[in-house]
Amino acid sequence: MTDNDVAAGCRPAVLTLVEYVAGKTVEEVRRELHIDDIVKLSSNENAWGPSPRVLEAIAGMLPRLGTYPERSFHELKEAIADANGVAADTVCVGHGSETIIQLIPQLCVRPGDEVVVADVTFGRYEEASKLMDGRIVRVPLADWRHDLEAMAAAVTGRTRLMWICNPNNPTGTVVPRERAAAFLETIPRHVAVVFDQAYFEFVDDPEYGDGLDFLKAGFDNVIVLRTFSKAYGLAGLRLGYGIAAPPVRRLLDTIKEPFNLNRLSVIAGPAALADQDWMRRCVAETRDGRAFLSRELRDMGLTVVPSQANFVLFDSGRDGDALFERLLRRGVIVRPASGWGLDTWIRVSVGTREQNERFLAALREEIG
Repeated sequence: MTDNDVAAGCRPAVLTLVEYVAGKTVEEVRRELHIDDIVKLSSNENAWGPSPRVLEAIAGMLPRLGTYPERSFHELKEAIADANGVAADTVCVGHGSETIIQLIPQLCVRPGDEVVVADVTFGRYEEASKLMDGRIVRVPLADWRHDLEAMAAAVTGRTRLMWICNPNNPTGTVVPRERAAAFLETIPRHVAVVFDQAYFEFVDDPEYGDGLDFLKAGFDNVIVLRTFSKAYGLAGLRLGYGIAAPPVRRLLDTIKEPFNLNRLSVIAGPAALADQDWMRRCVAETRDGRAFLSRELRDMGLTVVPSQANFVLFDSGRDGDALFERLLRRGVIVRPASGWGLDTWIRVSVGTREQNERFLAALREEIG
């Protein structure tokens, strides 16, 4: 505990939080190791970047940066609604989907309420819920997937919120449609069920359980999260969105910041959605790269979790943090999975063919 009076008097829940550790950036590695030739495969970004239409739209908006964006984000919400086949009054937008992840527990969780989450998944669900004094109920994955039956069995009279990352980060696995439907039938309607689908564009499994289908089918306790950071290549602009039943959406918009997007992200979203050909090409390249990386890693005798996302999780068979550091010194940034309790595992993002081959060559040098 610090001696500062304000910090010493903070809410106890704040002291339980774990600071988010992001993948290292190119700028950090260049500054710390004095390396110029760097491949970043740590943050699940789109190696091909945004559509040229997005860049053109951003350039046209630059002279207007001296004024606030239109507060309702009407055009952006309309574009998102059209792209997803929903009404605009179901759409809320945020500075990345993490903003909405932070808002949902503020809406749902009172001190002592229970929040059900997988034990190996995106860490911000737990931290956002703990901040509201929620009691976290962790359910182990089964075969690297969310164990929906066990999650349903964990529901009690105090449960208010459930998080399902689909595809899951860091495993890349998905929840099948039939299991998800059976799961939702057992969950009380006052319990919010969040399907975080940041990576859903990369899915090619025909059995994938899309949370939006369930919301459209009448499960109005479902909240779906999606993002422009991955398939659309807009990670640097931080633009995400949620789709929820109108009463839930209205409450989320009530508690968010009044201007929680900037003019560049507001104009970039519709431009990205208008260029589906670019997104599809990026997704196709990513799927090919995912298959290539998975095959090559298996050929090296390593265990690989079958992925439906734009990254691959594999067991290096050795200290993952140490391997990460050695790869870093070769100018290759990956993500060690020790933060998820997977001490020998590495998560590598799919890059261009040249980037993927650079990573594999460095890995072979390190592990033989």
